[in-house]
This record gives sequence, structure tokens and C-alpha cells, in this order.
Amino acid sequence: MYNFIEIEFLKLKRSKIFLLTLLGAIFPSFLLFLSSEFGEFTETISMETFLSQVNMYMSLIFVVLLFTIIMSYLFGREYNEHTLKTMLTAPTSRKMFLLSKYAMFLIWILIISMVTTLSAVVFGFMAGTTAFSITVVTDSFMQILLSNMLLFLAFTPLVFVTLKITNLVPAMIGGAALTFTNMIISSSKYGIYFPYSIPYLIASGEILEYTTNCTVSYIIIIATFLIGLTLSYTYFTRNDIPI
Repeated sequence: MYNFIEIEFLKLKRSKIFLLTLLGAIFPSFLLFLSSEFGEFTETISMETFLSQVNMYMSLIFVVLLFTIIMSYLFGREYNEHTLKTMLTAPTSRKMFLLSKYAMFLIWILIISMVTTLSAVVFGFMAGTTAFSITVVTDSFMQILLSNMLLFLAFTPLVFVTLKITNLVPAMIGGAALTFTNMIISSSKYGIYFPYSIPYLIASGEILEYTTNCTVSYIIIIATFLIGLTLSYTYFTRNDIPI
């Protein structure tokens, strides 16, 4: 597993996708900083409020599109570069190959979560926020990390779609459509039933404001994860994959 992940990092050196996703993780903080500079905030806000808003914009808008790009790149790269056949003819298990992709996805999510929080702290200071504390930063990081991890679970069906359609362009279009859908549904009463809105609602604690039993939301996330994982694993390990 370690060797697979090491290879993935070596491949990233030749790609601009990694830098693009890091910039995407910084962008929400930058936008809020610009808002403060142009007088969108009528009064000085606390660091906790600034971080909370960054997490909201990141979780409901930007991260869905970022995850779509990452997923399409990780799971479709060998198809597009015509190297999958070579890798699978080596003593490489398809199961291990797929699991290494999921592991790399998780590592990438961790990096994005850290960059999101660190950039939010930096831009928060630049925006003149008050009441900074390590506890506030730690809580914010744990919130965005939990949200991203839950969203990872909900993305397994899209991994299956990526294995079927390896082109990055349709994936980005689908990611944009999913982002707009998420923006609309997350603020409605149906947000707790939509697997791509649930992660933020759970991580932020907003799910407790709904009268519906939140157990349903957890079941939806777990079911989405298991269905997507089963479909992607079955397709990749048992089907003849066109090269």
C-alpha cells in the first residue's frame, strides 16, 4: 500500500491538479477576506465566526467540485494516460490498486482540510478578526475534517461513474451541477436526506435543528458509501476494462 501511495505522490509532481485543489481550498478564505475589505461586514467579527463561514462555503460549494476533480484525476488518470494495462500486467492486485486510490483520496482530503483551516486563520488575521484561540482553530479544523470525511463516504458512487466515464470534462460538468444542487437543497427541509448536504449539517451541528430523527441521515451516508464501494469494486475487479 505504501508503495502505491508513494507512486501517486510522484505522479502528482508532473500534474497541476494538486496545486489547483490547494488553491481551491484557499479560495473561500480569500473571498471572505475580500468581503471584509470591501465593507461587507458591518462590524468586527470573531475568528470563530470567520472560520465558521469559511467552513460553510467550503463544505456546501467548493469542496464538492474539488472532490469531483480529485476523484476524476485519481481514478481516471491511468485510463487517459493509457498506462492502466501496463500496471495491471505487473504483479499488481486490482483490489490493492483500487484501495490505494481510495487511500490517496483520503490523504488528499486531509491535506485540503489542513490548508482550508490554515488559510482561514491567515486571512482571518488579515481581516482583523478578534478572539483568536487555539481551541477555536482546532474545533474548526475538526469540523471541516469531519465534513470532508463524511463527504468522502458519499462520493463512492461517483467513483463508479468515473470508472465508467474516465473523461475529466463530463466529471467537472457533473460536479458543477451537483454543487448547485447541493446549494439549493442544503438550506431546505430535504437537506438531511441529500447525501452531499448531510456531511456539513452533521459536522456543523445544524442537523440538530431539524425535527426529523437524524439517524436517517447517518443511514443514508452509510448506505451511499456501501453501495458505491460495492459497485466500484465489482466493476473494477470483475469486468474487462477497455484500455
